[in-house]
Amino acid sequence: MRAVRQRTLSSPVELTGVGLHSGAPCRIVIRPVSEHSGIIFRRSDLETDVRGGRKHLLIPAHPANVARTHNGTTLANSDGVSVMTVEHLMAAFALLSVDNAFVDVCGEEIPILDGSAAPFVNALTEAGLTAQNARREEVTLEKPIEVRKGERFIRIEPADRFRLDVAIAFEDCMIGRQSLSISLSDPAALDRLAQSRTFCQLREIEALRSAGLVKGGSLENSLVVDGQRLYADQELRDPEEFVLHKALDLLGDLYLLGGALNAAVTAEKPGHDLNVCAAQAIAEQLGSRKDEAWAAEAATA
Repeated sequence: MRAVRQRTLSSPVELTGVGLHSGAPCRIVIRPVSEHSGIIFRRSDLETDVRGGRKHLLIPAHPANVARTHNGTTLANSDGVSVMTVEHLMAAFALLSVDNAFVDVCGEEIPILDGSAAPFVNALTEAGLTAQNARREEVTLEKPIEVRKGERFIRIEPADRFRLDVAIAFEDCMIGRQSLSISLSDPAALDRLAQSRTFCQLREIEALRSAGLVKGGSLENSLVVDGQRLYADQELRDPEEFVLHKALDLLGDLYLLGGALNAAVTAEKPGHDLNVCAAQAIAEQLGSRKDEAWAAEAATA
């Protein structure tokens, strides 16, 4: 059932692991927070390095705060304080309709855990969710938006609730072309999304590590595609796990907008770069609408 009131956690929850890209230990504590707070990250490990509070440690989850989208979504504030790989946690918040949460991050990034959103969903569910008094924010478009990079695109059209159509194509390996249509009103669909794991191709790993990425990647937290098979006899959790994970990443990146997105989203070969462009385009349309409303109100004052 679609949540009507804003929600936060009933009690704090802690998760620990390694960062996918940094390879370093990291820990997060997710805490309840008041209505209309949104999702806020804080680099708690930097407190001892900041004397006199000269550097701002809070990083609100918002498309404007995206600093990088290469192999993950990194948020940063105006002081350059950042947190990497937020997309799976953001997707978990979206799947559970969590509007308000404070995330203390000890480390450079959110732990990758098993490469899916399921550990976050399970931990949040065990902590319990509390309905708050305020009504959920709804993100509603007035006109369609499309962002495109070559043959890749994301189209967002006004709708009464969120629907997602995603297609991917990796035709030089076992993934091939996959597509799916999914609704967040279907509990089975939510579970399939949450369980889907991140993936890469075996031939990409050396270049990624040379670029300082995936230092924490392993067969315990990533699917590795080796030509027409999965490396080391790994097994899929779902026949459509690859496209499901791309849909999960898109869901997490769009949740940077905050609130429930009422839109039909069609994505052809999405990735974090395109996902964030779409979220920023939506935020720009919403911002323009607020500016127009303010101007109209001022004109009649």
